Amino acid sequence: MGIIVVLMVLIVLPTGLCTYSPGAPEGGPVQEVDAEAFLGLEARAADFPLIMPENPDGWVPNSARRTQVDGQPATVVGWVTDDEGYLQLTQTGVELEDAVRGVDQDPRALDRTENIDGQEVQVYSSEEGDVRDLWAVDAGESRLLVSGAADEEEFRALMAAALDADQIVVE
Repeated sequence: MGIIVVLMVLIVLPTGLCTYSPGAPEGGPVQEVDAEAFLGLEARAADFPLIMPENPDGWVPNSARRTQVDGQPATVVGWVTDDEGYLQLTQTGVELEDAVRGVDQDPRALDRTENIDGQEVQVYSSEEGDVRDLWAVDAGESRLLVSGAADEEEFRALMAAALDADQIVVE
């Protein structure tokens, strides 16, 4: 067995396909995704309107994916904030109550409402320590859900940017 391990190390090591770096990982640049292009493509297939919020200063979009909310298609774009937090915006056509329950398996209860740019945004939280808050609003033909690990000002900033954004026009 020892001979096989030594041979494997001698064969793989020179290829450069493996490294050994003891210690904590170093912070590097955030991998940026083209969220605008992703949402433009998604808008062509979605049966509800999508928006692309302005990036708050210093925020970097680092993830974009299609998911399901309550069994229906939805889009998710995530940002790393300038304070190294993370927030994601989920957009769906599902009714608000169903969207809040169907966004994930985590139980949440309505904690309070926030007034953001004249819109009543519902804030859901949980007694469970590992369940993140969810900010939700009915934006007419679509529902906007914000969750993640960031402070309340960053939640407000993303929700305000989302509520201020124009619909993506499909050409």
